[in-house]
Amino acid sequence: MKPIWIADDDQSIRFVLEKALQREQMPTRSFTNPREVLAALDEEGEGPQVLVSDIRMPGGSGLE
Repeated sequence: MKPIWIADDDQSIRFVLEKALQREQMPTRSFTNPREVLAALDEEGEGPQVLVSDIRMPGGSGLE
């Protein structure tokens, strides 16, 4: 199963989402800004199963 990516600049939101998903044995990967997500997409060439993203973050929009 591909991981679920979480993009949010708020550490507490990332933590809660990660723990809830991991409790259900779903793999996760977290990012603090949209630039990190875009870089990971370039590096891996393959996206996540699902991307959960905040809309407003420093350095860009979650809609990018």
